Amino acid sequence: MNFSEFSKRLYKNLSGLNSQGHFIGALFNAAGSSFFVLKPPYGTDGYQRKVFSGTRDFTQDMKDSFPKPLDTDGLMLFFQSRIGEKTMTTIMKNFGIPESEHQNKDLFIKALCKQFQTIVSEVSDEVDDIVASEYSRLLRKSGAEITNNAPYYPGDNILIVSRVPEHDHNVSFYKNFEHQWTIRNTGTVTWEGRYLECTNQSDLRIRAKNKIINIPKVKPGDDVCLTAAFNARGFEGRYEALWEMKDTEGRTCFNDQKAIKVVVKVVNTRSETMEA
Repeated sequence: MNFSEFSKRLYKNLSGLNSQGHFIGALFNAAGSSFFVLKPPYGTDGYQRKVFSGTRDFTQDMKDSFPKPLDTDGLMLFFQSRIGEKTMTTIMKNFGIPESEHQNKDLFIKALCKQFQTIVSEVSDEVDDIVASEYSRLLRKSGAEITNNAPYYPGDNILIVSRVPEHDHNVSFYKNFEHQWTIRNTGTVTWEGRYLECTNQSDLRIRAKNKIINIPKVKPGDDVCLTAAFNARGFEGRYEALWEMKDTEGRTCFNDQKAIKVVVKVVNTRSETMEA
């Protein structure tokens, strides 16, 4: 999880924001930072938009501009006023919390604030994705009923043995590229009629050439190699394609699918060449 990824999971489903730049300025100011001036016309600062997209770094100077600790009250008010009942489920799902989970807006916002505090406090650009686990912890502490995150089929299990490439993709505009997983059936259930589906294709600038990848029959203990093909298209930014394994009825087989993803950073190398 990094700052750009955190922002993208939130922005489209928050109310009262005119642009990506406005979101960045409002978020910074709510948490106690004056690094970006918050005033109309919102979103005209290209630097703020590039910080949102991930094409500009979330720098140490930005992190140092926040108070220690963050203005948690201001940050909670920011989320409280912009997360509505209709968008709550979508935002929670964006952070890996299933739709069937008990919903508590105050506790979810506390988990968001904890994630943001971690992003700001750590020297590294990449931090652990803790929203779902922190929300679960807060629910347990409150005594609320917790949804069972067991697989749909008892005894089913999955392991990502390898990925090619092992790390994130870095590609230029309109480049065609592939991502490959080797997946092992580590459970006791034979996979038949299953497939991988890219579940957030409509939110991505990159394009999966096939939203559905059929999975051949895989017995317990066996491996299967699956390949997803993409086109980068002409938009800079960092994107995360999320895939879920589903059965013949379209049911999600595993609730926690964070490992089945493709992370891509798209850069306009032509513009860099022209500037040079």
